[in-house]
Amino acid sequence: MKTTKAIAFAAAAAILLTLTGCEKTGSSSVPTINVSVTPTSSAESDTSTQSSSSSVPESSSSNVSETNSEPVSTSSQTASKPADTTSHAENGEMSGNILVCNDGRGIVLFGGGTGTTYANALNEVAKKVGAGTKVNVFSMIIPTAGSFYMPNGFSMASEWDAIENVNSQLQGIIPVDAYTALSKHTDEEIFARTDHHWMQLGAYYAAEEFVKTAQIDVPFAPITDYERHDIEGYLGTLYGYSDENALMAANPETFTYYVAPNDFATYYMNPTDTDFTRNTMFVQQPVGYSYGTFMGGDEKVVHVTTDVTNGRKLLIIKDSYPNALVPCLTGSFEEIWTVDMRYLEEMQHFPTSISKIVKEYGITDVLFCMDTFSAVGENANHLAGIV
Repeated sequence: MKTTKAIAFAAAAAILLTLTGCEKTGSSSVPTINVSVTPTSSAESDTSTQSSSSSVPESSSSNVSETNSEPVSTSSQTASKPADTTSHAENGEMSGNILVCNDGRGIVLFGGGTGTTYANALNEVAKKVGAGTKVNVFSMIIPTAGSFYMPNGFSMASEWDAIENVNSQLQGIIPVDAYTALSKHTDEEIFARTDHHWMQLGAYYAAEEFVKTAQIDVPFAPITDYERHDIEGYLGTLYGYSDENALMAANPETFTYYVAPNDFATYYMNPTDTDFTRNTMFVQQPVGYSYGTFMGGDEKVVHVTTDVTNGRKLLIIKDSYPNALVPCLTGSFEEIWTVDMRYLEEMQHFPTSISKIVKEYGITDVLFCMDTFSAVGENANHLAGIV
């Protein structure tokens, strides 16, 4: 069994590297959320076994001003790991490179990592755009299904410990505790069973936690206010990587996405584009690629305008996980910009550094959001070149 698990850890690295409205204006004072964190000194490199042209016009940076003098500690280092309330599957088996539970759920086993590359990049961003300004910088690392649905007889490295270790290295960054938020809803469909991503319902609960942490002054709409859409017969990425496991094939799932009740418009830009093109946020896809419904998949740069008028403009630095998060934030921010960290350097007519984007578009909030495989694995290497 140990040999099988070791092979699975190595295989997980390859898998996650492979996968992975109306416009209104307005402004209001933007709260600055200061953070007091005692960093852990580390010069180590990550040791993860994971994977996981027109010039841009100058825009006003009037939202950037001096910060409050009294820091508010928001570190999650003092948090306690949530109690495990999950009903675990009785057993499972390795199928292809995936652990398949006896209820047909697939799990990629997490092998751990220091997250030092990720933390160092975020700390550098905080120095450039956070200090002495009203630009808040957040980190929300998303745990995967293995943290909540591991069957008896199997184990993996702790994603909670990995996230807390990363948080201990952050300086001037505000951690967002998505782990605890998700742990309260493990009896709901918050993670896909046949795909390595979460479901949008999980993203909704994480978005709710982020909005609370960011002190957004707009009410967060209940999920019952959203328009629900179901896609039946979904077999996602893990089905393929399990060598089309028969148990998974016999238990396809319903892929559900939710459309927020407010008005918003979505614009896209690819590497050679000279301007943004408007399209829908929810793009019809083949059933097996249903996670690509959100913003068409891993688009390089996306700009969302909303009917919110609170002056808050969010920049999300992401992997594929936040694709499901963005639709849950359209009622909380005036504008949302998303940048896939893996592709930003390819852009020919858009700023290729986070600090330039913040300055040119008057960003008030920066959220680094990705799953644990990206944060402690090779995907984090992309961050160093786009600070």
